[in-house]
Amino acid sequence: MDLQTPGRHARAVPVPEPGGAHAGLSELEPTTRVRVRRSRQRGPWRRFKRFVRHHKALSVIVVVALVLLAIIVGWLLWLDHKLDDIERFPFEPGGTRPAAVGSAQNILLIGVDDPDGEGGLFDDLATGSWTPGKFRSDAVMVLHVSGDRRSAQLVSIPRDSFVDVPDRGRTKINAAFSDGGPAELAEVVESLGHLRIDHAVVIDFEHLAGMTSAMGGVDVYQPEDVTDPRNGYTWQKGPLHLEGDQAVWYVRQRYGMPRGDFDRIQRQQNVLRAMLDKVASAGTLANPFRITRLVTELASFVAVDDGFTSSEMRSLAVSSRNIRPANMRFVTVPVTGTPTIDGASVVTLDLDQTAELFDALAADRFEDWYQDHSEAVDELPPVGQVR
Repeated sequence: MDLQTPGRHARAVPVPEPGGAHAGLSELEPTTRVRVRRSRQRGPWRRFKRFVRHHKALSVIVVVALVLLAIIVGWLLWLDHKLDDIERFPFEPGGTRPAAVGSAQNILLIGVDDPDGEGGLFDDLATGSWTPGKFRSDAVMVLHVSGDRRSAQLVSIPRDSFVDVPDRGRTKINAAFSDGGPAELAEVVESLGHLRIDHAVVIDFEHLAGMTSAMGGVDVYQPEDVTDPRNGYTWQKGPLHLEGDQAVWYVRQRYGMPRGDFDRIQRQQNVLRAMLDKVASAGTLANPFRITRLVTELASFVAVDDGFTSSEMRSLAVSSRNIRPANMRFVTVPVTGTPTIDGASVVTLDLDQTAELFDALAADRFEDWYQDHSEAVDELPPVGQVR
């Protein structure tokens, strides 16, 4: 059988006969060569480059975000390192110490004055080479942070409080710090009730000027004109912007004040309230430059006990971040009078009421105690009413 092909040069094409040499082959079925492409595995880097080619705008955003994240992480690590730069000192109060109760924190704040201008406060603290009489405590406060971290109380103890001091008998409380440093002062404070002091923070008032400047100053309101006879400066009625040396003058004045040291205590509390309000404000927390300067100044402004580690400071700051002056109370321990004893003007405490106050703090139930004893304590007036 022949198959005719069309065209001028048509010729017969033989068709294989059955059983012939080409038996088993189909009738001239066309064949197709099939190329099999070997699949290639795309690596992460190849996939990333392909993603970048197809999503250029999004890729730019991602890269910028990663760079910013790296900067933020580096900044946070730097801040953490600056916390390590804060001077530490040994802290082992003597006597029979109260037991720690719950998760509340009680921190002894000690504002220190250097009457002879010798300096070296933090060096003496860190080395333990304490020289009796070289420094004195100008402010003594206990900061209680509640266990649920929703509220806090700042309790001031007048520096002339007439109390029992180890090896001295009955004398002013600031003699405890002058003789034996933070540990001895903590021992005396713990003896006033059953409140255990967890940590101690020493504040060098000489550096308060730099701290307020780093914050951009703090604002208070002066309800009346008051002149400081020591330096002749007059605080005029109206808004006051305290920054640098003026902040130091403000917290140290007691002469020319109607209630003397009690008005100075409230000025100290007033500045602390203004500082807390400023630090908690969005203008400070959202400003990395201001935060950086604050942390830098903090290292020269305070020293803390060696048990108050950077991680514990961080943890306390984070857990207490929602505490504001609005949910704090600033009070002074109950007193009975300001007599002169052995030629010295002192402050006599209502020891029973003071013990109850500290016991209420120890039980983390200060508000319950306060509701029944608010008349026994001298509380910081509202903003704008502090002399």
